Amino acid sequence: MGKCKYCGQDAGFFHSKHEECEKKFNQGLASIKQIVSTCFTNKEDFYLKDREIKNIVESSHIDNTALQQIYCSVFDDAIDNYLNDGVIDTQENQTVARFMQFTGLPQSVLNANQSLEKVVQSKVLQDILQGNVPAPNITINGDFPFLLGKGEHLIWLFRNITLHQQKVQREFVGRSRGVSVRVMKGVYYRTGGFKGHPVETTVMQRIGIGSVCLTDKNLYFASPEKSLKVPFTKILSIDSYSNGIGLQKDGASDKPMFLEGLNSWFTYNVIANLK
Repeated sequence: MGKCKYCGQDAGFFHSKHEECEKKFNQGLASIKQIVSTCFTNKEDFYLKDREIKNIVESSHIDNTALQQIYCSVFDDAIDNYLNDGVIDTQENQTVARFMQFTGLPQSVLNANQSLEKVVQSKVLQDILQGNVPAPNITINGDFPFLLGKGEHLIWLFRNITLHQQKVQREFVGRSRGVSVRVMKGVYYRTGGFKGHPVETTVMQRIGIGSVCLTDKNLYFASPEKSLKVPFTKILSIDSYSNGIGLQKDGASDKPMFLEGLNSWFTYNVIANLK
């Protein structure tokens, strides 16, 4: 006899759930999501909904894992919504702090999709926009392979970033001329000349994986394969993509580069506002 994974009662042979229990479970999750989302939107105190949420959890057979997942999902959506109209303001920051207190979820869990990082990054951008020197409360684990200049301030450190640089490739294209001569059964040897011309194409070549450091003056990259320093004042153009940023430095021999894996929204705004 199988047990229902929701209520724990007998579910019948070859069954692991009651349809009614599953329906209650899904409806309960949807209700909690709506309640918490509304609190984020209206900046309401989550503790005012504590009893209502607990009643739904109990009646819908919602376990801690499912509750945690729905909390994290709502949190990710709320942070993105807060950022849609700019940086996170004071009241929104207070709502985020209250949510963290209410749920008691570890920072590592809430930051699974970098949403908590976005909150801190938003505060950094707010400082920059107000003309203040950013002083983010971040902890650097592991090595720090950068030597900053005097009076230079660390803003952010990204790990496991892939550097690509533009490279020109040359190949010859054309067509082959000649006749086919049979040398043995099933085998042919083609003779003739090759005439063509060189064609140059540009590709983004993977250089290496390393760390990117953003300061109030420069962007640094360090990896076993290559290290570089890009002053913000030397950046001619910057393009933001979903998976990184493209940079063009001011210099006759400087080729376009692409940094893959960092937060393009944050990096673009830091450079654009400090440049």
